[in-house]
Amino acid sequence: MIKKISYICCGLVTLGTLLVNSGCTEKIDDSNLYTFTGEMMVDHFENNQDIYGSYLTLLGKVHPSKKSKSTMRDLLDARGHYTCFAPTNEAIERYLDSLMHLEHPMVSSTDVEEVPDSVANMIVFNSIIDNGSSEAYATTDFNEGALNTTNMNDRFVNITYGNSADGATQIYVNANSLITEKDIEVENGYIHEINKVLSPSIATVADLIISTENLTFFGELLNLSTWTDSLLAYKDEDYELNNELAGKKRDQSGLSGWNGSYPEHRYFGFTVFVETDSVFKANGINNVHDLKEYLRANAYYDENTSWGDDYDKPNNAINQFVAYHILPERLIWDRLVIFSNEIGFTNSNPNDGRNFRVNVWEYYETIGQHRRSLKITGTRDGKRINRHSEYELTKTYKERSATVDIPGVMILSNNGAFDNNALNGYYYPIQDILLWTEQVPKKVLNERMRYDVCSLLPELMTNNHRRDHNQAWYYPYDYFTSKAGGSGAIPIMSESTDFAYLSNYQNEGFSNTSGGTWTNYQADEFNIRGKYDFVMKLPPVPYTGTYELRYGVNANENRGMAQIYLGTNPKNLPAVGIPIDLRIVGTDPAIGWVSDKDLGTDEEIQNKDKQMRNNDYMKGPAYFYPGEVSGRDCPTSTRKIIFRGQLEAGITYYVRFKSVLESTSTQFFFDYLEIVPKSIYNGEKAEDKW
Repeated sequence: MIKKISYICCGLVTLGTLLVNSGCTEKIDDSNLYTFTGEMMVDHFENNQDIYGSYLTLLGKVHPSKKSKSTMRDLLDARGHYTCFAPTNEAIERYLDSLMHLEHPMVSSTDVEEVPDSVANMIVFNSIIDNGSSEAYATTDFNEGALNTTNMNDRFVNITYGNSADGATQIYVNANSLITEKDIEVENGYIHEINKVLSPSIATVADLIISTENLTFFGELLNLSTWTDSLLAYKDEDYELNNELAGKKRDQSGLSGWNGSYPEHRYFGFTVFVETDSVFKANGINNVHDLKEYLRANAYYDENTSWGDDYDKPNNAINQFVAYHILPERLIWDRLVIFSNEIGFTNSNPNDGRNFRVNVWEYYETIGQHRRSLKITGTRDGKRINRHSEYELTKTYKERSATVDIPGVMILSNNGAFDNNALNGYYYPIQDILLWTEQVPKKVLNERMRYDVCSLLPELMTNNHRRDHNQAWYYPYDYFTSKAGGSGAIPIMSESTDFAYLSNYQNEGFSNTSGGTWTNYQADEFNIRGKYDFVMKLPPVPYTGTYELRYGVNANENRGMAQIYLGTNPKNLPAVGIPIDLRIVGTDPAIGWVSDKDLGTDEEIQNKDKQMRNNDYMKGPAYFYPGEVSGRDCPTSTRKIIFRGQLEAGITYYVRFKSVLESTSTQFFFDYLEIVPKSIYNGEKAEDKW
């Protein structure tokens, strides 16, 4: 059967732009704060028809789904938790007028009674977020970037800040819709009045870049390298139409209480880091010739690199340059890196890194056949690509500012007045030239690389499942394959594999004394049951050499046993070692865990670490805190060394996990992997505990 995938070949950008001053001040305009009256949303619209009468009419024309007989007006008259960005009558009239004057008009009148259903649906669904069981968004919940829950059109809503003429802070939605009255509290959520209809771009991320005024040179590079052709995929239509599990609920109350759903959709997405025209010019780059000369002097390519005009070929220098800017997943700003339960984190802090004691990071593989990775680090002064520094290694693991030898390329959350939210992804402006230099594989990535499994699954990230606090997610056996143009991160999974994602969204982080915590990296996990048998593609190693591959363990009596396999042929992988029994906690003699406090001296601690390594185990990292103690201080949290040997750069390796028990209810815990070069685990200095 031929798979049906939605591709977008061209599209309209958002109508109209408004110049925004993106700087923020402490002067907050509180003149439009609203006093709670006890109304439902619809009540408020009905009581203020001089402002919202047109919007109320559209709500009565739109149905929540094709199968629903009720209208959105009925929905917003009922209990729930909704965030509504309600356009005024004037905003709707201006928007409809703009649609009348398109080359191919979408409406024939500004009369809302005559608006086609497609346009009414677009206006209404883009304006409403169903927050499910969570509270609706007040403006105090906003951070710069996308809100974590998509609107009813499955699009993210972006928040930016500007200043009025008198210096008061203003809030913009999707770059050009100003909130003119905020935090109107009603029984079923919050209304935020806006002066322009929310109309996110329906262009692909490539088309959006190409059409943006301050990104003209990168847009030219996208066209020359033909990467535009690879950035078209949007949605797997065949999955929605023909997969019998799509959208189905899962009631697991008889097992572990993890009620959840199979994904209703299978979207594809991309994230592109883009130099603005001004950044190129500041580096003396005004055309393709200038860029080639810059790459010759600064980039790290092999002898097979082509410097000609064959820009569509993978070995061409320009092609490699563009490919290293693109991730095969849609990442909203707050999830470029995850702040969760590392030392110093508490949920009372803003989730943006400003108040944390340590940096956080994620590693991502860029597109292209050369299999290269980049590292995004969240620091107190922002998010940067390929940063390198040294850390204090005794108590806090805090970055030593004096040792930042590679600052990294700063990422901006938005592009000012220009929308960066495309139909199938995001672009983020960067403040320097992003290159694969010699320092990236040999210095930045020459470290212990700890991968949360989520970061290895583009579909999970793109479909906004990570850190979803409303439910568990269950996945059909072929959800992560490449059949429909996906990543192929899990190319093989048996139909008997019950693959579930769980997130402890309410984790309280460091020094949590309330109990109920998880000994997990980044407070989420995959919990896999059944006669599971699946193969996962490993991320690339930065250079050819000797590495350890480690698997993060969280042992308890509900776990099972798994045989692990590793190699280059996903259909025929050799076994490595004997099966791992995940029911055995660290204090078992086979592992040899003893707490550092009981050991006492540094020498005794180091000797115990060596003994555990002789058993192919290590204590968990001290970097994250599942509760009052770190992963290192928890006997159920260990690391299993599953492989030690030669791995080659550019080669794709796979790891397979297969249950060796007959029981279908035992759990396989899958949280994080570490890829560690010999220079770290057997270098001049002992590997740190973090």
